[in-house]
Amino acid sequence: MLNDKKIRLATEDDSDSLLEIYAPYITNTTYTFEYDIPTIMEFKERIAKIRKYYPWLVCEINKRIAGYAYASRFREREAYKWSVSLSIYINQDHHRRGIGRALYFALIELLRLQGFYNAYVAVTVPNIKSERFHEAFGFKEVGVYHKAGYKFGSWHDVKCYELKIQEHSLSPIEPRTIDEISNTGEFRVIIEKAEQMIRE
Repeated sequence: MLNDKKIRLATEDDSDSLLEIYAPYITNTTYTFEYDIPTIMEFKERIAKIRKYYPWLVCEINKRIAGYAYASRFREREAYKWSVSLSIYINQDHHRRGIGRALYFALIELLRLQGFYNAYVAVTVPNIKSERFHEAFGFKEVGVYHKAGYKFGSWHDVKCYELKIQEHSLSPIEPRTIDEISNTGEFRVIIEKAEQMIRE
């Protein structure tokens, strides 16, 4: 029974719990191309770097983190600053409860509120569950990197998806940081809507 469900911004203190979720994806799957599990300090540094600008969301079920999703810079050149890459990881024991859908809804809506225009996702294939998940959010396939990564003794293709977050302006304003919007009424409304998507 999901008595207590909460979506919030991650902090560096969440590193242990987040790494516990992420580590099996490194050691058991090709969903991430990392080979080695990061240290707690390395993971804290990742969270701190991303949270300076982008949303990193966690979902708590009964005060334990069940999943997380975050945005990061798509490319380093200045002209790309209105675009982001997305990542999501859910604890294996909490699948099929709407947690991923809730996290992605909140993430995309917050990015729109910040002023971003494009979101991109790279999916190692085959991964039918992830492909269908992103397509359900309106992501469109834009191409495949063939044999882009080598892991577990095999070469793996990567399918690329894109989502238009909002209509493109000819004079885009500099995106706001996540902290600049985190105390607004719009932020709270988005989080509350997302929390309602999580199934009991």
